[in-house]
Amino acid sequence: MNKILSIRTFPRIHVTLIGMNNDGYRINGGIGFSINSPATNFCFTLSNKFMINDNRKSKLTEKELARLQNTLQNVKEYKKITKEFSCTIESEALPHFGFGSSTSIYLSCIEAFFLLNNVPYEREEIVTLSKRGGTSGIGINTYFDGGFIFDVGIKNENDELKPSSVADRKGKKPLVVYKGKLPDWQLGICILNNLRNKSGQEEIDFFDKNCPIEKKYIGDILYESIYGVTSAVIEHDYIAFCNSINAIQQTQWKYLERSLYGEELIILEKKIKLLGADCVGMSSLGPLLFFTGKNINEIIYSIEKDIPEIKCFASALNNEGRSIIYD
Repeated sequence: MNKILSIRTFPRIHVTLIGMNNDGYRINGGIGFSINSPATNFCFTLSNKFMINDNRKSKLTEKELARLQNTLQNVKEYKKITKEFSCTIESEALPHFGFGSSTSIYLSCIEAFFLLNNVPYEREEIVTLSKRGGTSGIGINTYFDGGFIFDVGIKNENDELKPSSVADRKGKKPLVVYKGKLPDWQLGICILNNLRNKSGQEEIDFFDKNCPIEKKYIGDILYESIYGVTSAVIEHDYIAFCNSINAIQQTQWKYLERSLYGEELIILEKKIKLLGADCVGMSSLGPLLFFTGKNINEIIYSIEKDIPEIKCFASALNNEGRSIIYD
């Protein structure tokens, strides 16, 4: 009987990128953390050919699917594997919303490919073969370990400033300065149906238009990222965490990302704060918003009552990496 392999992955919140300029020591870098829901469930079985059954509400596009299958074919040839696999994806974590779902898909598929074929591997090999993490080290680290990540990107060697989906760093990995456990804080996430997510191509266009930002703006981002969020996570300082998350939304790179959604996003953030949230941030290029508060379920109830076109999830900070189960 063909064995079934299940992998469960958790979303990541990408708070901000940092060094989005090209006239300093390093480029990229960022801070972010894992949350426990909505998780993504993958079911794999051996097959004579690669078959990806994407059962999510918003699926991989034909171009994205072709890119994934091309990556898997390259892995197959590189490792000289004969058997391929069938994969079913189930999740409420929508792609291109800020959950980091694409990184989870690539890493899960390659790891399952090796496990099903009894091929030994190291996690660094999976990351390299996936070609993910070219812009941020958040998702490639939280996939395995959960928790909080602060990385300082890669050395500035005239690499282009591109999103992870197309930034092939040829094996160079972001330098992780801090990786640690998260406090036991509750968190909510919101998706406004009226705010359309940005496609992979729109993300590429955004980087092409806005990179590089001026070096003078990097100091503010670094201050809030290190003296604010990272320090607050280490010291379990909830107030400093909230203040720095709020402040990051006004720093240059995050301002440019949030500007993609205009006044509607700003109005929504203000409403969420008025309804009890202590801080509100946008994950990655959005439009996913995350927030913290004293009673997440009450805040979510108030938000959904006041703003019917919004969908909210109760979640929490997460210190677990992906789980692997054989049936």
